[in-house]
Amino acid sequence: MLYRSWDAVLRVRKEGLNVGLINKPTLNLVDEEAMRKVGSSPFVLVVESLNQKTGLGSKFGTWLLERQLTPRYGYMGTNKEGCGGLTEQIPHQGLDPQSIILKIRQLAQ
Repeated sequence: MLYRSWDAVLRVRKEGLNVGLINKPTLNLVDEEAMRKVGSSPFVLVVESLNQKTGLGSKFGTWLLERQLTPRYGYMGTNKEGCGGLTEQIPHQGLDPQSIILKIRQLAQ
């Protein structure tokens, strides 16, 4: 999901929206300095290819709340059953760059 997210970030930056990207590929450790920086931003969006209910998005939101950090928050992950390869599944799950851009715009308002 990293390059799809990066594509979305580059596109919204061209529109004048100041957006950053952090790559957090595992649930192992919490980087407290990064959490403070992310938590002080206006919004946070976690995009992942894991299950939306049990993946990084659900954990990351908890980590923010445990530290009394309350940016607008959203997360995107797989949430539907389906078959096929990545070409079919990414848009089916709503994880394509355009879907990410829509979510960024919603959170940025």
